[in-house]
Amino acid sequence: MSKRTLYFWFIFVASIIISAAIISVLVKALKLILAVILVLALAPVIFFILKKLLLPDKKDESEKLKTRR
Repeated sequence: MSKRTLYFWFIFVASIIISAAIISVLVKALKLILAVILVLALAPVIFFILKKLLLPDKKDESEKLKTRR
């Protein structure tokens, strides 16, 4: 093999390895971003559900508004 062909194959293999590394990092970053977006979207919903379940509105007669007569 000539020197030129050897350089071609070396650069070709190096570019494939570097591309695979970049793609894997981007996929990990996208997974992280998607997880953060889902957590931020679901947090208020879960908060209000837990608030309704764990802290029910207990109103006695003293907390009710008086009506005008």
